[in-house]
Amino acid sequence: MTLFANRRRMLLGLATATAAAATGVTTSGAPAQQEAPELIALADQLDGTLAAYLAAVARVERIAKAWGPQWPVPVEEIQRWTGSSERYVDILGRPTELPAPWGKGDKRLVNVGTAECFKNDAAKHRAEYERKMKTKSQRGAKPHKLWMEQSAAAVAPASAFWAEVKRINEASGIKAAQAEQTATRDALQSLVSRIVLFQEHTVAGLVIKAQAMQAWGNVDAFTRAFNLEATAWADEMAATIVRHVGGAT
Repeated sequence: MTLFANRRRMLLGLATATAAAATGVTTSGAPAQQEAPELIALADQLDGTLAAYLAAVARVERIAKAWGPQWPVPVEEIQRWTGSSERYVDILGRPTELPAPWGKGDKRLVNVGTAECFKNDAAKHRAEYERKMKTKSQRGAKPHKLWMEQSAAAVAPASAFWAEVKRINEASGIKAAQAEQTATRDALQSLVSRIVLFQEHTVAGLVIKAQAMQAWGNVDAFTRAFNLEATAWADEMAATIVRHVGGAT
């Protein structure tokens, strides 16, 4: 029997079982078994939990659309791969490429130094410059003077950049919105897991599990891809289908 024939056989069995559930009797004429009240109660929570998650997602998207254009772009002078630097990200916290200084339309991910980072760099190069100036040859002093001046000049723009990042984060409420999105997503995942892994009694339970998986499909692809429960869910869904339609003819 081909794969498509197997699928057709399973779908026919599901249709038969669904019809039996709708009439309250099995295909043999016996009274249909009732679904577990606990699973029904979990199913009743699904719409509200999904709605809360989608509302949180929409809120984050609205904030990003309104405030994203105001997000600061670091000048080249504060793009540094030194200690206390941080990866440049957009308002949603996603690493964002900037034009490369060598031109040609190239872009690259960058780190942005903090004011403290540049203060420390300036102090370090100042100390080294002063030490070398006290030597007889004064060899190597000038580069440290140049680096000291560059770092000192970067303190102000770094302070301004990070102050603007803080201002937008606080004024927009993006962090709180993202926290709510995470919380509602976790709540949805927990509910879906409880539904899918529940030992159902009837084909109605299979339908509930399918609805739960459909609800989970609204979550972003990255979260779905790295869901540690995905294998267990898939195994249980397959087992559930087999229990109810595997023997259909």
